[in-house]
Amino acid sequence: MDLAPIFSETPGATPLDGLADAWHWAMAPGFDFTAALSADRKHAFQCYALDSYDEDLLIAVLSFARDHDELIAPPEQPLKLVEGFSHQRYKFDVVVAVGPAVHLYHEESPEVNQQVRAIFPAFRCEFAGDEDFDDTMYRYTRAAGVQATKLDREPRPYVKMRYLTESGREIPKRGFAPVPHLVIQLGRLEGSDRFVEFENYRHEVYRIDWDGQYVVSGESSHRFSHDELLEFVKGTIYGPNIDAGTSEFRDHN
Repeated sequence: MDLAPIFSETPGATPLDGLADAWHWAMAPGFDFTAALSADRKHAFQCYALDSYDEDLLIAVLSFARDHDELIAPPEQPLKLVEGFSHQRYKFDVVVAVGPAVHLYHEESPEVNQQVRAIFPAFRCEFAGDEDFDDTMYRYTRAAGVQATKLDREPRPYVKMRYLTESGREIPKRGFAPVPHLVIQLGRLEGSDRFVEFENYRHEVYRIDWDGQYVVSGESSHRFSHDELLEFVKGTIYGPNIDAGTSEFRDHN
């Protein structure tokens, strides 16, 4: 299948400067798309930017994808992550490709949809890299997940958590949670017999209890004051991206 006409004949599409077989078009002001064929021209990478279009960044992302054909995972694989991306004006350090069953960019043409991968720059702390379909859908499509279409964003770290509620109900399974919710629950532990358990993008799991101090159990055990606990948790969930911005991490207790 020749994918080039799919993009070159899109209304309003124009070639991207400096990158062959690549195009830009806008569905409306602030709704910008770019696409580029893969090196073998059998697949295409497509990006969507919402009110944050930066052509230089997206050319770098598309070029990176073209040089890393491992981003073209089998269609049934919902997500693929490749490290090593960099750009002088941004702190993104990975490129993520989302599979056709998730992005549905060309739902009206299943044959085309199967050959397209939705890609975007991201932060390493936002994805584990082995997400299943449900986790990928949550992180890619939900407002509480990663804002993949916002190119001027700060990290939205991967956090799954469970805890003992104030009513005594124990949440049995870790699920995705916004970072502020984790901070809120940590702040309610002092003086209680409750616990909070969370998992980061490396699938490291930590449990926090109160015993006169905050006791963190994981690969090893630590005792922390409140401020020390917050710094530990922040470093654990942001990892190498802590300098990219931590406004998600707010103390709401």
